[in-house]
Amino acid sequence: MKYGLFAKIALIFLVTLVLAAGLAQVSFLVSERMLRRDGVVAEIAASTARDQVLAGPVLVIPYTRIIKTLKPVDSNEEKMIEVEKRSSDRVLLLPAELDIQTRLNTEPVRRGLYQAVVFGASLAFKGRFAAEGAPIQPGTNEQIIYGEPRLMVGISDPRGILRAPALHWAEQRLDFMPGTGEERMANGIQARLQGLDLQQPWAADFTFSLDLRGTQSLSVAPAGDATRITMRSGWPHPSFFGQFLPEAREITPEGFTATWATTRLAANMDHYLNAYLRGNQGLNGLIGVRFIEPADSYVQSDRALKYALLFIGLSFTAFFLFEVLKRLAIHPLQYGLTGAALVLFYLLLLSLSEHIGFASAYAIATAACVALVSYYLVYVLGGIGWGLGFGVLLGGVFGILYVLISLEDYALLAGSLTLFGFLALAMVLTRKVDWYQLSDGLPGRRGQGASGASAPPARG
Repeated sequence: MKYGLFAKIALIFLVTLVLAAGLAQVSFLVSERMLRRDGVVAEIAASTARDQVLAGPVLVIPYTRIIKTLKPVDSNEEKMIEVEKRSSDRVLLLPAELDIQTRLNTEPVRRGLYQAVVFGASLAFKGRFAAEGAPIQPGTNEQIIYGEPRLMVGISDPRGILRAPALHWAEQRLDFMPGTGEERMANGIQARLQGLDLQQPWAADFTFSLDLRGTQSLSVAPAGDATRITMRSGWPHPSFFGQFLPEAREITPEGFTATWATTRLAANMDHYLNAYLRGNQGLNGLIGVRFIEPADSYVQSDRALKYALLFIGLSFTAFFLFEVLKRLAIHPLQYGLTGAALVLFYLLLLSLSEHIGFASAYAIATAACVALVSYYLVYVLGGIGWGLGFGVLLGGVFGILYVLISLEDYALLAGSLTLFGFLALAMVLTRKVDWYQLSDGLPGRRGQGASGASAPPARG
């Protein structure tokens, strides 16, 4: 008879595998809906402006290097001719000081079931360029001829520029023109600077304002030798990213304020910009903020699905312990129907959360699943008390699951402690069970109905 126990365990395991396949299909559905959501966000960004990345301001100084050498004429080594070799390049000069004040206004834009966060940014740039003389010192037999310098600001999606900005350079007012003149970072704006004597020590203050529109995130390159960036927004859920986190931040339900302060030694932005413009690597070292939605129903549904198999396993373990301790056999098909109700919980959760808040969807799906399972178990277990008791237990496990998916930093710790607690409970309850004689105590008896009458006592 002891082989009947192992056959029962094998059937329960087979039922669990079938349910795991169903959970996998629900997980694929969550991924599909997330991809669809991302596609809609991309469509919204394509019709407005995408994530915005700002690099600059940077002073671009083109130059021509002339190298003069003497070369013999034909085979006559006594007669020499002067030969010039020319090469063109540019040098980047970063601001000695840079201050960027940013005010962000966010607006959720909905399309169907999905939405994207579109922002409007008002950026005020203020800083100072300075140099001790020529940026490049000529070598022996070399001559450096400088071209017209230009101030450029790289903007990843210039469609988001709401109005033409003007540059105040020293005592001049200059208009920005489209493009940067750089092949690798073509998108942006530039202003031509005239009357700048690069051979002598010089310094110039500058200011300009930029009104920009974008979607989901804004990132800025800390381009100054000393850079200070301040962002203010009414969005209460910022996610800061990049090489540096804010040195000061304040996040409230009404919005956030964040401040960064970096230096050239820490940011190494001249190296990153040069490497990026020459095509050697991506643009690193950015500072940014992403406007996230912490109550994203798909993320939370996916998080809940990670515990689904464990959840079903705990429910089946409770059934099995009931069989062991109360000597009342439960058919594998009844395991399967109860497990199917638990799988449908996740499908209900996903579909409801697309239309109402995740917390409300979770409460409705939990109430529906617990009510169905409790009603079914009243007849399976042969008593109203046992059915309602298992319903209360199931509701408690759903509550624990909600706490687990709500925790971010402590989810793993809480899950581990919960699993350890259930294992300890199972071991305590079955500490006196004689597993070799267990099959003799499972004669397949049923309860006498839903009236609450107990099953006949098992044979010793």
